[in-house]
Amino acid sequence: MKKACIVILTIFLAMSMNFAVLASEEKISFDAAGMKIAFPEELKNTKGIIIPYALGAVDDDHHTYGMTFVYVGLPTEEANALASASELSDEEREKYEKAQSLPILLMATEDSYDEARKACEEYLLKPFDYDNAEELGSADGYTFYAVLSTDEEYLSTIGEEYAEEFEKLKSVLLEMVQKADLYKPVDAEMGLAGQKLEFTTTDLDGNPVTSEELFSGNKITMLNLWGTWCPNCLGEMEELAEIHSRMQEKGCGIVGIEFEDAFDEDTIQAAKELMEESGTNYPNVIIPEGPLKDVMTYPTSIFVDQEGVVLDTPILGAAVDQYESKLEALLNGDESAAASDAEDSTEIVALYKITVVDENGPVEDVAVQFCNDTSCRFESTDENGEAAFEAPVGPYEVHIAEVPDGYAELEDIFNIEDGSYEVTIQLQKES
Repeated sequence: MKKACIVILTIFLAMSMNFAVLASEEKISFDAAGMKIAFPEELKNTKGIIIPYALGAVDDDHHTYGMTFVYVGLPTEEANALASASELSDEEREKYEKAQSLPILLMATEDSYDEARKACEEYLLKPFDYDNAEELGSADGYTFYAVLSTDEEYLSTIGEEYAEEFEKLKSVLLEMVQKADLYKPVDAEMGLAGQKLEFTTTDLDGNPVTSEELFSGNKITMLNLWGTWCPNCLGEMEELAEIHSRMQEKGCGIVGIEFEDAFDEDTIQAAKELMEESGTNYPNVIIPEGPLKDVMTYPTSIFVDQEGVVLDTPILGAAVDQYESKLEALLNGDESAAASDAEDSTEIVALYKITVVDENGPVEDVAVQFCNDTSCRFESTDENGEAAFEAPVGPYEVHIAEVPDGYAELEDIFNIEDGSYEVTIQLQKES
C-alpha cells in the first residue's frame, strides 16, 4: 500500500487550509472522518499551533478512515510563516519537520479494531498507544476509536514549554472527541466512479481549458492530482512523463491537475520549474471547482474515458508501478465502469429499521447486530430506540448484542425475510 503526502512530516501548504477552523464557535464537520466537532477554548490560545486534519481512507479497501491533529511546537507566527511559505530552505524544512507531531489519532472503521490498527500503523509514521485505544461509539455501521500519541522522541526535540503543552493537549483532544457527533465518513474518492467530469479551468499560464479539450483526444485519460507541497507527487513526475510518452501510442494520455492553497505568482513559477526539471510532457491545469476538490489524498490518479466518465475507483498515493497496467486494462475493457454498473444495477438496497422498546417506550444505547451469510454489522439504538441499516435486499438475522444496565439479556434471533424491512424487539427489565 503506497499512501500520499498525508503522512506526518510531509504536510506543508495543505495544513494552512485548516488554520481558520479553530476560530469557529460552532461544530465543524469533517466528512472524510465522519465526525462533527466543537473546539474548546484551550485549542484557540495555544503556544504552538494545532491543526485538524481529516485523513480520509487509510486502507486500500476504504473500510477504515482516519483523522488526526498536527501539533507544531513553534511560536504561532513562525509556524504560520513556515506553513504558508511557497518554498523552504533545507534548514527551514528540517526545523519545521522536527517541530511537528500528532497528539491523537481518530479511526472510523467497518472492520475489526485489529484490521483498522494495522492499516493505521502502515499509513502513519508516528507511534500511538494502540493497545489502549478508547472506543468513542458507533454510527452507520462504523465504530470510532481515539488513540493517543506515545511519541517520546518528539518531546525531546522541542522546547520544554511545547512538550508540556503537547502532553496537555492529548487529554483536551480526547475529551473533545468524546463529545463529537459521529456519522458515516464521506468517501470522495470512492464516490467518483461513474461520475462524468465536466469543467472549465486554466492552464498554468492562465489560458482557459475545458475538460472536453483534455479528454477528447485520448481513449483513456489519467488525471494525476498533485501539488508543489507534496513530495510523493513530485517524486513520480519524471516517471509519469515516461508513461505518457509510451501510452500516447496506444491512445492514452496523462493530465496533471494541480492543487495549491493559493495560486500566487511564486507558486505558479515554482510549479513550472518543477515540471521542467522532471521533463513533464503532458498538459497541466489548475484544479477546477467540483468533485475533484473533495479528494483528500495526494497524489490521486483518476481514469476517465473520452466523455469524461470516471471508469473505476481511483488509485490513491504514488503508485507508478500500477498506472500503465491500469490503462492497459481499461483499454481492453477488463475494468470498465459498464461492467461494475451492470453488477450494481441488479442489487437493490433497502433501509432496515430495528426498533427496541420496553414497557415504557423506546430504549436507547442497545447494541444491535445485523447479519447475513457473510458478515455482520453493529449499530446502537438512538433516543427513539431505532437502529438503521442500509443494505442490499435479502434475508438477515438480528441479534441483541448488548443491553443497557437494568435489562435482561436477550438471546433470541429475529429473522428478516425478503419483503420485510422493520422489526420491533421488546426488552424486559431484570427481576
